[in-house]
Amino acid sequence: MYAGYGYTNFIEVHFGNKKERRAKQFFENANEYVEDLNGMLEYCRNFFAENPGIELEEYDPSKKILTNWGQVYDIDQLMEHAIVHVLKHRRQIQRFLSSQV
Repeated sequence: MYAGYGYTNFIEVHFGNKKERRAKQFFENANEYVEDLNGMLEYCRNFFAENPGIELEEYDPSKKILTNWGQVYDIDQLMEHAIVHVLKHRRQIQRFLSSQV
């Protein structure tokens, strides 16, 4: 969830909202994880609902978002990266589970 909240946080900070990044969370079971995952999705959804006029695509490099891993994205690219991030972890989990059989 840390990364999931982090993507929205990058955008918030980009627009001048000096929000603290949410601390990493650890869970005792899958239900807690799913509950927090739903909370993270709602947090992101609320941000976009409260900011309907933001430009998703930006061609001016000075208006793009510099990430802490060095990539520069507009909001559309950052959200696409967030989706791929989840798929990457899904693939890692599937590989781990298949190696345990």
